[in-house]
Parts: sequence; structure tokens; C-alpha cells
Amino acid sequence: MSKQDDKSGLKRRDFLKIVGVIGGGAAVSGCWSEPTDEIIPYVIPPDDIIPGIPNWYASTCTECPAGCGVMVKNMDGRAIKIEGNPKSPINSGSLCARGQASLQGQYNPDRFRSPLYKNEAGELEPTSWDDAENKFVEIINKLKEQGKANKIVFLTGSVSGSLDSLINDFLKAIGGGKHIAYEPVSYESLKEANRITFGINKVPSYNLENADYIISFGADFLETWLSPVGYTKQFSKMHGYDHGKMGKFVYVSPRSSLAGANADSWIQIKPGTEMTLALGLVKEIIDSGLSSASGLGQIRTLVSRYNLELVSVKTDIAADKIKEIAKEFADSKTGLAIGGSVSSASDSSTKTLAAVNLLNYVAGNIGKTINFNSSHSIGNVASYKEIESLVHSMSSGDVDLLITYDTNPVYSLPKSLWFDRALQKVSHVVSLSSQPSETTSFAELILPDSTSIEKWGDCFPQDGIYGLIQPAMNPIYNTKPIGDVILSASAKLELSSSKLAYKNYLEYLKNSWKKIHSANESFKLFDQFWKESLQNGGYYIQRAASDVSLSPEVLSLRFTEPKFDNAAGDLYFVTYPSISLFDGRGANKPWLQELPEPLTTSVWDSWAEVHPDTASQLGISEGDYINIETPKGIIKTQAFVFKGIRPDTIAVAMGQGHTQIGQFGNDRGVNVLDILPNKKDELSGAFAWLSTKVNVSKSGESAKLTKIQMTFSQEDRHIAQSITLKELQHSGGHNGNGHGKSGGHHEQLDMYPKREYQENKWGMSIDLTKCVGCGSCVTACNAENNVSFVGKDQVSRGRYMGWIRIERFFDDGKEFKTKFIPMLCQHCDNAPCEPVCPVYATYNNYEGLNVMVYNRCVGTRYCSNNCSYKVRRFNWYDYELPEPLPMQLNPDVTVREKGIMEKCTFCSQRIIAAKDKARDENRKIVDGDVKPACVQTCPAEALKFGNMKDHSSEVYAKSNDARSYFVLEELNTMPSITYLKKVERDNA
Repeated sequence: MSKQDDKSGLKRRDFLKIVGVIGGGAAVSGCWSEPTDEIIPYVIPPDDIIPGIPNWYASTCTECPAGCGVMVKNMDGRAIKIEGNPKSPINSGSLCARGQASLQGQYNPDRFRSPLYKNEAGELEPTSWDDAENKFVEIINKLKEQGKANKIVFLTGSVSGSLDSLINDFLKAIGGGKHIAYEPVSYESLKEANRITFGINKVPSYNLENADYIISFGADFLETWLSPVGYTKQFSKMHGYDHGKMGKFVYVSPRSSLAGANADSWIQIKPGTEMTLALGLVKEIIDSGLSSASGLGQIRTLVSRYNLELVSVKTDIAADKIKEIAKEFADSKTGLAIGGSVSSASDSSTKTLAAVNLLNYVAGNIGKTINFNSSHSIGNVASYKEIESLVHSMSSGDVDLLITYDTNPVYSLPKSLWFDRALQKVSHVVSLSSQPSETTSFAELILPDSTSIEKWGDCFPQDGIYGLIQPAMNPIYNTKPIGDVILSASAKLELSSSKLAYKNYLEYLKNSWKKIHSANESFKLFDQFWKESLQNGGYYIQRAASDVSLSPEVLSLRFTEPKFDNAAGDLYFVTYPSISLFDGRGANKPWLQELPEPLTTSVWDSWAEVHPDTASQLGISEGDYINIETPKGIIKTQAFVFKGIRPDTIAVAMGQGHTQIGQFGNDRGVNVLDILPNKKDELSGAFAWLSTKVNVSKSGESAKLTKIQMTFSQEDRHIAQSITLKELQHSGGHNGNGHGKSGGHHEQLDMYPKREYQENKWGMSIDLTKCVGCGSCVTACNAENNVSFVGKDQVSRGRYMGWIRIERFFDDGKEFKTKFIPMLCQHCDNAPCEPVCPVYATYNNYEGLNVMVYNRCVGTRYCSNNCSYKVRRFNWYDYELPEPLPMQLNPDVTVREKGIMEKCTFCSQRIIAAKDKARDENRKIVDGDVKPACVQTCPAEALKFGNMKDHSSEVYAKSNDARSYFVLEELNTMPSITYLKKVERDNA
């Protein structure tokens, strides 16, 4: 061997190093090129695809109405990663777990693969696009001939921009019909409250970053409320510690959501009394002379009966606490009160939100932290009254053709509305959705849409924000974009409208954007404007807030408390959208099913949150199956017992309980809508989610609750550390272990030789004040590093594979306080895992990374046993993915096999790519060049990564901050990750 080495000049060890590096391709950022119109064999590769080199396409996320900008990474013709677009004003480069998991929608094994029609036996059969469109056209022509074109309804999810215009143009051209855009989680009560209070019928945007005091009346802006990624980013800046200052956040709700867990003070209000508290705060501010708003005399009269004593009794909140909040809120320079979520949507929700508006008005917040000139387009969706009217029309035979797209009302409407029964009375049901659902099961004809990764489109989520959707890869199945289906059908129907005379939807889209161009950038050629918009992911106009005046209508509003069905029931029933599954649309994505819920860490199922006192009274223990019953129905699910909910309340998340959505989502958990009454808000007509009490009983069954974290106590190990704001201001953080990463004030004797690093020593800093525990980093890591999902059974056996876990700890004490801490491989200098490996499969490399050599590993698991942080994962099986999910795998990262240990690598492939790019540009790596997937996506910007040898780097400064510490520092493992203590208020 030595002779061969001498002849070739290449050492065996060097050869292996080179082979290990070959897989990493240099990332190309910010590039754009139009995808090819058809698949070209790689014998003659297309110009925009270079094997092994990624292309990035700017687009817009469609997983929820927020409309975040995204960048889709295409490698060798496959979309393999989705990240936030840094140019988007909504999310500024970050992305939530649901947005990243849209890749699993693209490669969903249950997707419709071609057009389908229902045969005489009632079974769906594949057919050609020409035949399918002809059947569609035949149905429409028949209705036109019968004079029933006005009995056509196009039911969609939230659509905006060009597609909305196209659907309306199409219906108008065929002689009638109606377009109804339906969203299960809508904000019509908030919209109506704004009309009553300010005369503006919109859902405004909010500026959390500029606020120094926030009161949330159940608005879960860190999870699902309006635009969670953008609002999380703003919140982290408002609430993060910065040179002795940080904003204050008060959360008002019967249960502690993720927002409540991050609040300085969680006010455990009695369900349905949020309006009473808001009006009590208004009265206290006015009576204390803390408001300078106009019209205070009339407002004082309006709220005159809401004195402290009454409000305290009604809400179950101490009078002193109410007085304290009122004074703090009024004294703040820029306060903000928000509301309008599912968990507080009672039959008085509009009145509650009008009360919140009055609170903002008397505190002088309108125009400072609330902007009606940049309103959310979700406010334009259909009202619940329109949905009820549709159901009535279907039941009475007034709908002969229902066309559905990107919506699932059979699942997401209350069972007591009986949408499914009404649907059976519709003569023809045609679906243009891309995947199966409870609603598509009723369709006689399915014309499957391409996904947003495969098609052109646009999305206007807020006034002034025009997002573009462009294909990042060719369709993997015989699907067709909805816009092209409509235009093709228009041509076959021989419709005379000039608005539909386009060869394809891309032409229609471009023509629509010419209007945006002429209105805003007419000095440029359209082609230049179009190309720049594609490169940026859209066109963005910043719209400043303006002052609004109080409407006289609000001064005559009669505030009444909500009424609850089943008033004699045991507990108030609260539901809320799941942070991972949202309203249920994400249920067939395994990344989301296996993403631990922030507070319970539960996965793959439903559960009911029960207070310990209530559980004791009912004889319930964690894991017991309990029956939750209303006059409308009964659901059975497991109990999760914790102090994050009031004793008189029980809560179950939305999103589970599917029967027709696919192999990963079917027959899991319960659908809360099965037991909710069809009750509405008095003023807006919105669906009242908070509307009933329930009877709770044990079913007699019990099983281990499937969750990631088994204990929520730190057991005095000081893992997630905190410091009060007062201590930090006076001591500089020098209490406990808070002395910076340097290792303390006194030199320690060490049995290990000190490691020296020449050019790079990679490290990470995690700020626990900023980390909100959302789990975006977990999904980003899974997508980037080919981390396997293992399913409910394997998770219950303790075989969860995630490289990052968000641990949460509940403080033992009177106050319910939560601490979150991301835990991943610490890349220790004195790593306990390294000396116990018998085959040297893990070692500390020349840049401080704790490296895994997969082909050396023999699976003894000694390293896992010896890891102090329990961050190593063992592959018990070869986790095979159903086709076409393997298309998502990152080719730069090895797929691990059975018997192999794995863990966080600090995304070493990204480090290699950054080095390659720097070398090509004849420079050294600079701070910010390398961002592991978790750092890149974090909405709160809590994670920082860089070279610890670079003393000008952000990570070096953070790791030497007075708040920084090592987890389990007493073990002297010398981690490469430093944590910054969470800053808490003294009187939280």
C-alpha cells in the first residue's frame, strides 16, 4: 500500500477525505431562471440544471393564508428543500414547520396522479385529460341549456390575485354562478368589530415590534393567528432582551397556549369573560386619567358599570391585578391589545373585539401599532352566513354543480350543520383538488391540480404585498394547474369573453400583473418588472399606517355576555388550531404528525388538556381515555394532565380525526367539530367555537400517551436557566453560572489536553429569551438532513429520531411558568461519546465538530449511553419511504441504515458548500456565510452560528455575553453550544 501511495502521490486517508467531500455542492443563492416547459433527458441536460448544483426559485407558500415568501431548492430537477425568502416583508427569510413540510404535500404518496371519474359502480377510474375536461364541459353545457348556469357554485379555499379574478371571469362568462372562498379559521368577527368601532371593514396588520406592551386576549400569534412567522419575528424583537430593556407581554386566556407559555404573565380568565375584562380596563384607564383620546365622556358612559369589583367577580381575576395591567398598559409608549382567535370565539366575539378596539383607542395605539392600510386578505373570505346559505341551497336543490378546490368543508364544518348530507343532494360534484379528502370522496369527477411547487400563480396576502408563485420543478404526475383547466374548459365551451382568451394561465397571469406594473412601476419595461418580481418572489409596497376615528356606532353597542349550550355540563370546552396541522389540512404530512406539540410534546394523536385538580376530582390520570360529550355528539381521547389550563376548562386541538385524507392522517385522534353545536356570533354571524360546556367521564381504557418528553421537571439540574430582569440590570448576569463562555472566573484543572483550532472553530449560541418553542427548527433539520419519521408505535417505544428536540420545563411553584430549550448535539471538545466508541466512528475534527463516520459505526450504542445530553439517535430499522417521498431526500446527506447511530452535524454539508463558494470567490469565509438549517429558519432569530475563532463574529459575542452558560457545565464537556439565560420579569 505504501508503494502504491508513493507512486500516485495520494495517501489513502486523503483519498477518503476527498470522497467524503465530493457529495457537497456549492449553494447558489438568489438565482432565477424559468423552468423548462417539458422534461428533457439528461443526455442533453437543460441549461438551468447542472448536476449536483442547486437552483433556487423564489415563490410563495400556500399552506395557510399568511402568504409567506419562500425559496425552493431544486437539485437535479427535484425540489428538496423550502426556506423563507429573505426579501419577503412578511417572513423575512424565516419559515414555520407547516411551510417547510409543504414538500411532503408535493411528494404525497396519496396524491391524485391523473384525472378520475366515478363509474357506474361508484368507483373512481383514471381517464385522460381530454375526456375529463369534456365531461366537465358537458355538465356545464347541459346546465346552460337548461337555464341553470346560476346554480353553479365554485367553492374554494382562500384565493386572491389572478386566480380569484379568473374564477370570477369564468363564472360570469358561463352566465351566472357564484364563487365562495371558505376558510375554517376566519376573522369575520374581527372585521365586523373594526367596522362597528372605526367604520373600517378590514382585518388590519399589527406592528408587534414597535410595541412595548402587548395584551393578547387569546390571540395565538406564535402559532396560527393571522401571520405567525412574521408576528413571531416581530415579537422576538419586542420581547427579546436588549441592553437592559425588553417589552412586556400579558396573555389572557383560560389555557396557556404557546403564546401563554412565552408571556410575562398568564391571566387565567374564566372562559367567555374576555369582553368584561377589556371593558374593565377601559374604564380603569379613563377613571385614572391615563387617556388623552377624544370622546372619553361617551366612552365612560358606555363602560360605566364595569367597575373593578364587578369585573373581578365575573372574570375570576384579582382587582389589584386588573388595576396593575390598566396602569402599565396606559403608561406604555406604544401598547397593543389583540384578539380574535378560535379559542375565544363565542357568540359575543364581535362585542369582545369591539371592547379590545376601545382599549387600543383609549390607550392611543391606533396608527402606531395597528395599520388598516396594510390589511390581511383573509378578511375577504366568505362569511359563515354564506356557508350556511350554501348548505341550505344544496339541501333544497338550488345547486346543480359544486366545483371544489383546495377546501374540505365536509371535515372542517361542524357535523351539526350536515354539509355532507346537503352535498348528496347536489346533482354534480367536481373537484379540482390535488389530494384526497373527506370532500373529494363525494366527487364524480376529479381534475387534479398541480401543487404550488409545480405551477404558476400569485397570492396577495396583505394590501401592498403581491407574491408570485413559480414552478420549481416539473409535475411528477399527470396533473394540470387549475388556471389551465379553467382556460381549457372555457375554450371548449366556446365562451366569448375576451378575458378568457389566453393560451395558458401564465399568459393570463402576466396580463394581470401588467396592471400592477402600470400602477406602480410604469417607468420600467414590463419584461424588466416581471423578471425582477420573479427574482424577488413578488412586488412589495410599504403602506404606512394612518389615524382612524371612532365610529358613533360603537357608542350605542349593547355589550352582553356569551351564552353556553349544555350549561349544566361539567367543564367549558375550548378548542384551537393545531400549530402543526392547523385546521387539519396538514394531517397527511408525517413531518407534522411527528412534530412534538410545544406544551405536551404529544405526536400522532389527539389528547385533552385537563387541570390536575379536575383530574383528581374525576379520577383521571394521564393516558386515560375519557369521553367528552355534548348534546351534539361524543368524542373519546386521552387525557394530558397539567397546570396550563383552568380547573373549569378542558381543551382539545383541531386537526385530527380524518377518514379520507391519506395513509398518514386517517383514523388518528378525534375531530372536535363532531361535538360542537352550530352556533354563531350574534353580530357577525361567525361560527362560535367557544359555545358549549361538556360532560366528561372515564371510558375505562388507558394507554401510554405518545409523547417525546417523559418528564417536565428539571429536577434541580439547571438545564434551562433564567435570570430576572432586575438581577441582570444590577449584577450583569454574574450569578449562578452566568459568566460567559470563557468557562468562569477561575482557571480549572483539566485531565484533557486543551484543543487548539487553527482557522475555524464552529459554535452556536441559543438565546432562551427569544426562543418561543415553535419547532420550526425541528422540521428544518428533518428536511435538510434526511431525518426519518418513525410513526406512533416507535415514538412510544422511545425511538424518536429528531436531531433537535425542544424541551420544555414547567417550574414548580404557584405561577405556571414554562421554559423552552432546544437540545441538540453540543459538539463537545471533551465529548463523552468519543472515548467509548470501540471503532472510532465518532471523533472531534480539526474544526471542533463532533463527526460521525457512518460506515465505521457498528451500532454498539455505547456513545448514546455515555452522552450527557441524550441527543444521539439509533436506527432500529431501515425506515423505507413510500414513493414518491424519496424524491425529497437531500443528495448531499447520507441516508442512514439500520444499526447506525446518527445525530446533529451542524449541517456539515452547508459548511462545505460555504467553503467551496468562498474558495471560488477567492476569499475566506465571513460571518454569516454558514447557516445550519435550524439557524436559517428560526422565526425568532434565537439561534446564531459561526466561527468562534473570529472574535468579530456574532456567535462569539453572544457566547461571551453575561447571560451565557453551558448546559451541565459541571461535567466539563466543553460544549460548542452556549445558551443565554431566559430573562424573566420579577412579578410575572
